[in-house]
Amino acid sequence: MLMQGNGKLGQAIHLWSLPAVKSCPGRSTICERWCYAKTGHFLLPSVKERLKWNLAQTRRGDFVPRMVNEINRKGVLVIRIHVSGDFGTAEYAAKWVEIMKQCPQVRYYAYTRSYRVPEIAAVLEQMAQLCCCRLWYSIDAETGVPPHVPVAVRLAYLQVDDDTPELCDLYFRVRRLRKERQHRIGLTLICPHETPQGKERGVTCGSCQHCFR
Repeated sequence: MLMQGNGKLGQAIHLWSLPAVKSCPGRSTICERWCYAKTGHFLLPSVKERLKWNLAQTRRGDFVPRMVNEINRKGVLVIRIHVSGDFGTAEYAAKWVEIMKQCPQVRYYAYTRSYRVPEIAAVLEQMAQLCCCRLWYSIDAETGVPPHVPVAVRLAYLQVDDDTPELCDLYFRVRRLRKERQHRIGLTLICPHETPQGKERGVTCGSCQHCFR
């Protein structure tokens, strides 16, 4: 079920993904337009089939025990939940809360816009309180800063122009902005993997660890 690493994550991190857009009820028009999971290798038939299969697994009654078994069997240390996709329903998000409770030795991290759906937001708030989870609310110029940001939740901003929010903890930038040799906007860090300096040093999520430590 879990796959190990990719070019950005590095090999020390396992990942779990779902089909983009279809599983993203809190998406904005900005993130849908600029979604990287609608391009590149995500368009390969084998990848599409894999994500479709993953989605089917989440709907099974034994999803939680199967995932727990795999985490323990593989000795997983860090899981990036949803390289593509999001928490599509409150029931599905609750399954991840249960997985985290059963495997608290693992560090989990995820970026989500599903906080924009009230019934899912309630579960995400429970998730964010778990010591093993680092949850990021994804924001952009359309979503703005959420009126309520739970304790322990951090904000990741998708920058598509020169726009900057009043409050965020991390910037992700669309490709055309990544040539600029800056690593911060004000005091806020730009994802090091998305900077020329980071590319030159071969920074991955596994070596940076900013988003899950």
